[in-house]
Amino acid sequence: MDEHRLKCFVAVYEEGSVSAAATRLHMTQPPLSILLRKLEDELGVTLFDRSGHRLAPSATGELFYLRAKAMLAQLQTMRRELREAEQGARGTVHIGCATAASLFVMPVVMEDLAASDLDITVDVQEGEAGYMLQRLRERGLDLIISRSEYIAPELESRAILDEPLCVALPPGHPAGAGTRVRLADLRGERFLLHRSPLGTGISDMVLRACQKAGFVPNVVYWGGETLPMLLMAQRGLGVAFAPQSFGQLAGPVLPQLFPLQGVELRTHLNLVWPRDLTLMPAAGRIRDLILERLGPGAER
Repeated sequence: MDEHRLKCFVAVYEEGSVSAAATRLHMTQPPLSILLRKLEDELGVTLFDRSGHRLAPSATGELFYLRAKAMLAQLQTMRRELREAEQGARGTVHIGCATAASLFVMPVVMEDLAASDLDITVDVQEGEAGYMLQRLRERGLDLIISRSEYIAPELESRAILDEPLCVALPPGHPAGAGTRVRLADLRGERFLLHRSPLGTGISDMVLRACQKAGFVPNVVYWGGETLPMLLMAQRGLGVAFAPQSFGQLAGPVLPQLFPLQGVELRTHLNLVWPRDLTLMPAAGRIRDLILERLGPGAER
């Protein structure tokens, strides 16, 4: 049963005659009468009582009319949804996020989506960098937002949210008396650092900077997430390093972040997607939104 037959039946039902329905449908009466007969034969039911001067729908015809109207409405809705999906206005986008991305990038994305007429659902998954990369290659993820550098011919990467690296001190630390902290003043401290298996992370920058400052830091903790290290710093267990954006979270539980003096260490998140595979339109919309709001040269 096709859409044309449904529309023809609905027209005859609503007009009450084949001739009026034919005029409405811009067709002649004989083909419309034949189509109705074939429809009844196909369904094995009688849709109209033809004993009077005016076609009257049978009880079965009444039921079929309700179903036909619903089916036509569903077809119209499906076409609209498909057009919107094709244009990137509808769909689900799967994004692998580092914790920092979940905290400081995704709220921006969701604000923009809320202010738009896009019907896009964002499905965020957090995990270890290698796992997220595998999921991206398997097409389980559309995009990755991570502090790790992914250098591979099949991947496209753009830096976003570039910002200075700051230091978190235990409460009452003498180096916190000023507005900035020199690395040399942290020579005897216990360091809480990020694990960076790819060799391009925060800890690598800190270690190189400490060496230039004339000392090798005493690293007592290696971790994958910034927030636990900030909590440890607040408990007096060592000094931790975090991107400036984490200063938005400072409060009774998390320590204040201090800029570094005499050295500028910067870090950024990377937005990554497959180079040779076409993104679904909705994923392309989200990628472009992130680059526009947080990429190089974006106003924040």
